[in-house]
Amino acid sequence: MQPESMDFIGSVPRELRESVERWWERACAQDGFAQRYQGLSEEHRRQLPRVIAASEFAAQVLLQDPPSLQWFAQFDAGRSSVANGEYARLAVGASVDQAQGVLREWRRRAMLRIAWRDIAGTAPVTETLQAVSELADACIRAATGAAELHLEPIFGRPFSSNPAQQPFVILGMGKLGGRELNFSSDVDLVFLFIEAGETSGPRVVDNEEYFNRLGREIIRLLDVMNADGFVFRVDMRLRPFGESGPLVVSLASLEGYLQQHGRDWERYAWIKARAIVGAASYASAYEEFVRPFVYRRYLDFGVFESLRTMKALIVREVARRDLDHHLKLGRGGIREIEFIVQSMQLVRGGSDRRLQNAALLEVLPLLAGSKLISSDDVARLTESYFLLRKAENALQMIRDQQTHTLPEDPLDRARLALSLGFDGWDAASQAIESTLDAVAEQFDALLFGAPEQRRPDDIGLAWLDAADANIDQELANSGFPRADVAAVAAILESFRQAATYRRLDEAGRRRLYIILARLLKSAAERASPATLVQRVVRVLEAIGTRASYLALLKEQPAALDRLIEVCAISGFLSRQIADFPLLLDELIDAKAFEELPTRQGFTQELAARTERLSPEDPERQVEALRQFQKVAVFSVALADLTGRLPLMRVSDRLTDIAELIVQCCMDLAWQQMTHLYGTPYCGEEAANLRPVVVAVAGYGKLGGLELGYASDLDLVFLHDSAGSIQLTDGERPLDNGIFFLRLGQRIVHLLTMHSAAGRLYEVDMRLRPNGKGGFLMTGIDAFERYQLSDAWTWEHQALLRARAVGGDAALCAAFEAVRRRVLSSAVRRDSLRTDVLEMRLRMRKELSRSQPGQFDIKQDAGGIGDIEFLVQYWVLASAQAHPELLTYTDNIRQLEGLTAVGIIDEATSQWLKQAYIGYRTVLHHLSLEGDGERVVAAEPYQETRDRLREIWRATFESAA
Repeated sequence: MQPESMDFIGSVPRELRESVERWWERACAQDGFAQRYQGLSEEHRRQLPRVIAASEFAAQVLLQDPPSLQWFAQFDAGRSSVANGEYARLAVGASVDQAQGVLREWRRRAMLRIAWRDIAGTAPVTETLQAVSELADACIRAATGAAELHLEPIFGRPFSSNPAQQPFVILGMGKLGGRELNFSSDVDLVFLFIEAGETSGPRVVDNEEYFNRLGREIIRLLDVMNADGFVFRVDMRLRPFGESGPLVVSLASLEGYLQQHGRDWERYAWIKARAIVGAASYASAYEEFVRPFVYRRYLDFGVFESLRTMKALIVREVARRDLDHHLKLGRGGIREIEFIVQSMQLVRGGSDRRLQNAALLEVLPLLAGSKLISSDDVARLTESYFLLRKAENALQMIRDQQTHTLPEDPLDRARLALSLGFDGWDAASQAIESTLDAVAEQFDALLFGAPEQRRPDDIGLAWLDAADANIDQELANSGFPRADVAAVAAILESFRQAATYRRLDEAGRRRLYIILARLLKSAAERASPATLVQRVVRVLEAIGTRASYLALLKEQPAALDRLIEVCAISGFLSRQIADFPLLLDELIDAKAFEELPTRQGFTQELAARTERLSPEDPERQVEALRQFQKVAVFSVALADLTGRLPLMRVSDRLTDIAELIVQCCMDLAWQQMTHLYGTPYCGEEAANLRPVVVAVAGYGKLGGLELGYASDLDLVFLHDSAGSIQLTDGERPLDNGIFFLRLGQRIVHLLTMHSAAGRLYEVDMRLRPNGKGGFLMTGIDAFERYQLSDAWTWEHQALLRARAVGGDAALCAAFEAVRRRVLSSAVRRDSLRTDVLEMRLRMRKELSRSQPGQFDIKQDAGGIGDIEFLVQYWVLASAQAHPELLTYTDNIRQLEGLTAVGIIDEATSQWLKQAYIGYRTVLHHLSLEGDGERVVAAEPYQETRDRLREIWRATFESAA
């Protein structure tokens, strides 16, 4: 008995009900429909009218393939992978003709399921894109298996020099590569084979011919239209040399093509390359030559020029074919979102491997808060992408047609609005149009810059290439102050004659003209224009012919303006950029001049730079750390020199940077060592061993939170291994003592090794127990015994400024407890005054660099060393009675503690703090000059030195 009427038809918009009712009449006329319909759940019966109304494709499938309704109900609840597996086995095991039928039935039913779930609102856009992509992958693999079985009786199997290699590789490109396939999309494929050889069957042919036949057979299985339809249209135009190139190419041929003929648009295309068949064989090729082709090692702002060229071609095509309302290619369409994401991948992917990903929706969130795209922009782009992809799929689900043009037909408009969940076409159209406008605005801002950034510059530069150029006159005519013309002209003339300028190609010179024009216009309006021009020109000389950096400054006028500002502020900052041009990237974002650096920000930056680097590539790891260090220190120095960060906070941030790097090097060294030898264990019984942990203590300026821009790191490494059994658990077990020696050496090597970006830090290990003659890594118990029994007073002074800075938290806490016990009970207080005084006098004599009339701020009497020794003496002398004095390791808070317990009066404490900060400020500024000097004229500091000498005498000499 047939059901009298369709359930829930009232949920369909009025203008679409007639078509649904006609479908219902035809369906009810089929044998067995009533049983299949009654077998649906109430939820599926509720959804059916909406699906039929929105999709003529779904309606037709349900009529032409009646069992598909029952099949859908069976596999709707997330079990489509079961059906995929069954169909794949059927396709591979069948003849070619049978495989064609199986694949087409499979595709038809799977697409019904995908369309139904999307239209019914039970599947988000991401599931729809993923499901279509997974179906395409599975069909391609099944077609490959069927084609291979078909060819095997004729040709056998192909062989090469390495039988273990997968002989055939199929790459999915475009949206298939990104697992973002739309409902009626083509599949863009590239066919590759590993190397030359021949087949083993009755008819022997070389591998290239065999794979060409295999490729054609795969395309026939997928692409040919017959009575059952097709599976996927196949597009092979992204292969080397396009339609004029061979259907299948070897990996060696692909490498040669990319190196010799690869164009910028192909770099965009190969971002999306993903191996569907032969992934293991493609992986090595990707690492060897595809990745380097796509991703430049450093920032690559030159891509914007090629992107503009590609966009111009698309705009002309849109105009020629009247595609203004094209969801993919039109203004603000899906392609513009893809361009935004892919351009950022090309610009930054070489230095941030997280961006080396074919999936747009996985990359897009990683761009949030980046220097070119704000978090709000990323959120808007993501929302826009979802709406446009939803609309694209809904449009194609109407008739399973590859269309992207918004419909004119009123019924199709109603279908599209229904699928998108809008109450009528007007609301849907308004949402789509506003989305397209928003995307276009963001795309234009990224590609062409904000309107205020496009203003022409007034100073022409044709004279740069004129043999008889009169630079002085050109500058004077352009409004340069007369007093500065000669000096600036000399700088420009020298630059014009330099090899750096003469080696530039035409594109490089065009970029340089824009940069110099903006520089000269700004310099003409500033004090000391010659100094400014000299500093910026030095940066340009350091950049040399690197097109990417010139492109950055040309494409990002705001970054160029900030470079000019930085060079006007500080010679130190300009030298940093000249020495490490990657810092130009930091000038793209206005936040560099607005937000203060934080430890949290440093932690996130370090994670981004090291997240995808292999621990087995220490050189790349160290280079990433060095790049992080350069960028982080630059951000601190910029905040410092612009007056936004006081001295103590500068040292805090420099200390944060060092601690993060030390921890990272410890982790990396531990991974490398345990990979070779296993984890160190210890204990008394083999059945009850525990794993060993390590930590590191920072001494001196690192321990005292007083690091400067050029400070060394004083480190002491610790472990907690103890017991009669001390051995690693690897296949090559090692005595823990040897393991710790090698681990310590490895950490120091990582911190001090030279990379392309220089070295991280100088490391001093002489403060460990027994100095140079001691173990590189000391057991915590042995460390305590040494400090209690054998340490000199100067070692206790050093321990006073020590703190745990990395490693296992429990061992760090144990070190802190040892430090407190030692400094409370083990200090030789009966000889403390004499020991401290003798050491200080010896340092003044041996370490001072001053000449008559000069003052060595660190080592001369009345200098910073005296303040440090005074504080250390007072704290060590009083720590037993006042253990709270041992809480902090920095001089300022130790002075505050001494005042709190009454050791020194408030006035003396405040004066010493101000003197200490004043001295450190001077040393700090001398350090920024880059020569490491600490000697100044003595006369301006005489009053401070005299009072400090009085405090010194009252504390040491008078009492003695």
